[in-house]
Parts: sequence; C-alpha cells; structure tokens
Amino acid sequence: MLIAVLMAIILWMFVRTGAQAVSQRTVYAAIEVVNSAPELRVSPARVEVRVEGPHRLLDQVALSEFNVTADLTGHREGDLVPLSVVPPQGLKLLGTSVNQVRVVRKNDPAP
Repeated sequence: MLIAVLMAIILWMFVRTGAQAVSQRTVYAAIEVVNSAPELRVSPARVEVRVEGPHRLLDQVALSEFNVTADLTGHREGDLVPLSVVPPQGLKLLGTSVNQVRVVRKNDPAP
C-alpha cells in the first residue's frame, strides 16, 4: 500500500511540474536586410518559419520576436544570400520555406 501511495505522489509531481503540452506553429516573418546598398532588397521579403515549443509559449509569442535576417555584405544583384533565423527563446526551429533569398533591385517587381 505504501509503495502505491509513493508511486502516485511521484507520478502526480511529474505530471504537475514536467509535462507541458508541446505543439508546432507556422508563422510568416519579414526578412530584415542588413548591410545593404539603398537600391537593393531581397526576394522573397517574407519567409515561412516552423517552430515547436510549449503550447502556452506559442500562444503568447509575437511575430516581432522572430529574428530573420539576410546579410548583404559583399553581395550584389542576382546573388543568393543565406538566411539567419533565430526563433524566440524557448522555441525550437523546425525549418523554413527557403534557406536562401535572391538579391534584387528595389524597383524590380516581386515574383
């Protein structure tokens, strides 16, 4: 009987403190361009980001907390530039819709 009570208490403590519902979410984040000439931008301008984390955290996270950047240092029109994606603290990055973006002129139409 004593063992059953101890097991029940341990199980209750585990469920109460350690088990958090984990889920996934997809967001569309704007790409911040850094070290760019004024006439250049990247295409696409937004990227789909898939993350995983505690359900309560995913419900509270703001789109502005996703850090997606393309560093254009040394790049020119037509180059492919890798993206740097940093999700908010507590979330795990699962992937993005693209890993690279193309450098284009600001007046060129978006594809």
